[in-house]
Amino acid sequence: MVRSATNDILEVGPFARIMAQYAMRDRAAMRAAAVLGSAALSLAKGAWDGLQDLRYRAIQTGRVYIPRKYVVSGLQVSAGTGRSLSIAAGVAVQGGMRRSYPARPNAIAVPTNPGSAAKTYTLYLTNDGAPYLVEGAQAPEGGMPLAQVSVPAGDTGPTFAGTITDARVVASPSTWFPPVLPAYTVSLAYPMPNTNYNVYLRVEGASDLGRVALAVANKARNAFTIENRGTADDLVVWWMAVHQNWR
Repeated sequence: MVRSATNDILEVGPFARIMAQYAMRDRAAMRAAAVLGSAALSLAKGAWDGLQDLRYRAIQTGRVYIPRKYVVSGLQVSAGTGRSLSIAAGVAVQGGMRRSYPARPNAIAVPTNPGSAAKTYTLYLTNDGAPYLVEGAQAPEGGMPLAQVSVPAGDTGPTFAGTITDARVVASPSTWFPPVLPAYTVSLAYPMPNTNYNVYLRVEGASDLGRVALAVANKARNAFTIENRGTADDLVVWWMAVHQNWR
């Protein structure tokens, strides 16, 4: 090193050695920190992978609604007066009971549709036989669908100008076998490693808890089916699928 004021040469050997030692020490510390950081990241990834494995396939839960409703005879839906819909007399099994209903002319009115797109409604009966019309292609939980009603765009006249599509499930009662075997296929969000998993069921509600007989069928890696082999209606079931060898 040269002093700029006098151009004298300075001996900096010891000083340079000290600085080099500091540099080596800092580099060793940085290398150790990098190794520790890499190990921490590896452990974190292992923990994350384990949690993902548990989430994806080991334990999955959900809720299903399983109705047991069907029409024995009648209950056809037809156009009534003006914008009304009429329901024919008939017999149905719903709410765990067999019920008879008289004819109901002009039972419910169809809304107008001033919009630019067609609308679909579902006409359904509650367990006590009350008719309702709900927008959409499905009846809500507890409802027995009778018909789907399409209301075209711009239908605002005094007379209903749409179409009625039969949505009844018609079956004949049997002494020996239930005419309608309610079932619900559960699709698993994450496929199991194989089909050797267990399914646990808990009934939260039903029309008659004493007439519930659940069974799990058709297990696949990505789905299984819950069947109600009893006569209860309006089942609400919580399920849990657990794979025993997820570890």
